[in-house]
Amino acid sequence: MALLQTINLGIRFALELCLLAALGYWGFSLDGGWWLRLVAGLGAPLLAAVVWGFWVAPKATHLLADPWRFGLEIVLFALGAGALILAGRPSLGAALFIIFLINRLLMTFWRQ
Repeated sequence: MALLQTINLGIRFALELCLLAALGYWGFSLDGGWWLRLVAGLGAPLLAAVVWGFWVAPKATHLLADPWRFGLEIVLFALGAGALILAGRPSLGAALFIIFLINRLLMTFWRQ
């Protein structure tokens, strides 16, 4: 069981990176000038990383308690999934959100 829990934590980390990549992909795929794409492509993942590090990460400075933490996670991953959908990758967006939900369910079940 410990191996499955470790794998689940690894998947969690990969999901966090996928969230940032999804937001960056959306930003760089916008129709607009290079300046808009640059700001959105770098700014959206940076903002999400700051929010994650401040309120959601295990060593966050102001860690939210559940259910607020879970709610913020849902919002962030929904934004990532929505960003992929808007960028023309609806299957990836749906996969990101579904895998996140399964992962979070397992984390809750295993008290990770």
